[in-house]
Amino acid sequence: MDGVRISRRGVLATATVAPVAAMARAAPARLSVGDRLARFDLLKPGVHSYLRSAEKDGAHVARDIWRREVRFETVDGVQTLRVVQRWDGTGAKPSLVTRDSLFEPGTWRPSSHLRVTTVEDRKTVEGFLFAADRITGLAGVADNSRADFSVAFPEPMFNFETDMEMLGTLPLAHGYQVSIPFYHPAGGPPARYLWTVTGDAQLAGPDGRPIDCWIVECDYNSGKDPSRFWYAKRTQQFVKLEAKAPDGSLFRKTLLF
Repeated sequence: MDGVRISRRGVLATATVAPVAAMARAAPARLSVGDRLARFDLLKPGVHSYLRSAEKDGAHVARDIWRREVRFETVDGVQTLRVVQRWDGTGAKPSLVTRDSLFEPGTWRPSSHLRVTTVEDRKTVEGFLFAADRITGLAGVADNSRADFSVAFPEPMFNFETDMEMLGTLPLAHGYQVSIPFYHPAGGPPARYLWTVTGDAQLAGPDGRPIDCWIVECDYNSGKDPSRFWYAKRTQQFVKLEAKAPDGSLFRKTLLF
């Protein structure tokens, strides 16, 4: 990312924001499943880890360590993009969450999503199959608690569980806005969400040199304070997220390496 490894201290440093609210904006771009993503070539295979944490009343508490890996593989003779995720909980009760998602390279068209959640000795398996008009339970998955699942789509949907990497393949720039159809498997209803580049910022790297980042915001159709994402300008690698939680705490995702 901009040629340097980012430490926790670096990404939590104060950013100097250059607001662009006064700039005239063009009409939002409208992204649909199947469209070629403008900067998909910036997506590289590899692993990144993040600290998920919450801050409230002066206390900053770690929730888990989040590992996300991008792979390009051949599955049944077809070139495939794979995103594998793992959360290792830091709480008193041992917990582990994994995600395994397959996509069409270049377009991020989703095909399948496997989610396994383990809390203490209880394991829950959820497998999903994406189609153009709906999402259903994924056949052939042992103990799939979502085997009979089915939700119809008003239009083809992207997998919301990999939005961090997907946003990094879009043509981020001052004033850029884009409407994206997302669905979180077994979550809220499928819908379009508006993402806006609201400015840029500099985050200090471990050697003291600044990293230029885009700031991208989305309120998830809530009409409330938006979540803010920071992406390195040169590589468009996700660096940090901040969002206000319902209890008033500040939720963060921070790149560790």
